[in-house]
Amino acid sequence: MEINKTQKLDQRGRDLKALIIFYCLVTLTSIITGIVSHYLLTGLHFVTGYREHHNYLLYFLPLISMLTAFTYQKFGKGSQKGNNLIIESTEKSTKVPGRMAIFTFIFTLLSHLFGASVGREGSAVQIGGVFANKAADFFHLEKNYRKSLIHAGISAGFSSIFGTPLAGAFFGMEMAYVGNLERAALIPCFYASYLANYVSLAMGTVHEQHLIGAIPHLDIKLVLVVLLASVFFGIFGHLFALFTHTLKHLYSKLFKNYLVRAFLSASIAVFVIWLFHNQLFMGLSLPLLDDSFAGKTTFYEPIEKLIVTALSLGSGLQGGEVTPLFTIGASLGSSFGNLFGISPAFLAALGMISVFGCAANAPLTTIMLGIDLFGSKALPYFVMAAFISYYVSGHQGIYTSQTIVRSKSIFFKNQEGYRIGTVKDATKTKK
Repeated sequence: MEINKTQKLDQRGRDLKALIIFYCLVTLTSIITGIVSHYLLTGLHFVTGYREHHNYLLYFLPLISMLTAFTYQKFGKGSQKGNNLIIESTEKSTKVPGRMAIFTFIFTLLSHLFGASVGREGSAVQIGGVFANKAADFFHLEKNYRKSLIHAGISAGFSSIFGTPLAGAFFGMEMAYVGNLERAALIPCFYASYLANYVSLAMGTVHEQHLIGAIPHLDIKLVLVVLLASVFFGIFGHLFALFTHTLKHLYSKLFKNYLVRAFLSASIAVFVIWLFHNQLFMGLSLPLLDDSFAGKTTFYEPIEKLIVTALSLGSGLQGGEVTPLFTIGASLGSSFGNLFGISPAFLAALGMISVFGCAANAPLTTIMLGIDLFGSKALPYFVMAAFISYYVSGHQGIYTSQTIVRSKSIFFKNQEGYRIGTVKDATKTKK
């Protein structure tokens, strides 16, 4: 009897020690991610300002694409999979190289310096995920703690790069799946998200702010316009992911040499950007985001931004998808507002969160993002736009390693259990 009590006490002691180590690692990962996010944002601000005064830098983008491809091919050890590798590491002990964090930081800055239309969240999430993986490896965390730590690292990266702790917490739980939330990581994700955001702000980070303005009066016209706009948000989210993946696949078939592929695909992106003769579509396109909330956009801008971003990402340039998706959605929503005589800022806000949310297959993150950015006064519309666009976008997404846990439609139940990137081939084989 005494032996059993002693064994139980010893086990409790070991469990408590493991829990303390786990939260120490969540804390360390969050602090490091918050600091790195601050310096990444500082660097992006500097290189964007420099590029805006040196237009000729755009023409060197194909060389940067070649340098990126060469570095990742020769030294990356799988780093080129980006956020998809981080997602895979939540499900199994996938090797995540530490150099991935360094590469994504450097090449994201270079992509922006030379005019690529890419984002920033990809780098922040990768950095958070890399630190979490390395910490878990070093301390030999058991499977459940390891998984929760990586989810927390994802939350820390998203939150600190956008200043959205509520959305960051949910993104960490939602990113790896379609139709599922990693509830076991709820407390670590919330803790990491708020701590990383606090650290980033304490370092002096200032995030862009946009006002949603007054909520339009509720009537049948408003509901119908929001419904229609939400359908288009879903269509654009679907098209963005589809176009990006199709380009990568097409380029790999057309150009067998990876350096030739990098040069020519980036050259196509440069030509299209030059064709639009405007810096508006380079980098994060924050001025276009400002124009969207001011009601100064047409339906051309979201289409052009979608094409340019897909071409940039399709050529393998580093950065991310989220901020371009914000811009695509906001300009699309603003255009609907102008067309139907409804507040452009209101519909820009719905488009900004929804096009990203459906492309990332993260409806709960979408709703929380709306609250983080615009408050809760438009919450019913956030919910409506988030879920309509989510279902319309179908089983398509920017993260091909996401596992479909729960199908979006009863007609696609046979796709459950597959990853986004393999669902078509897998279901063909099943038939």
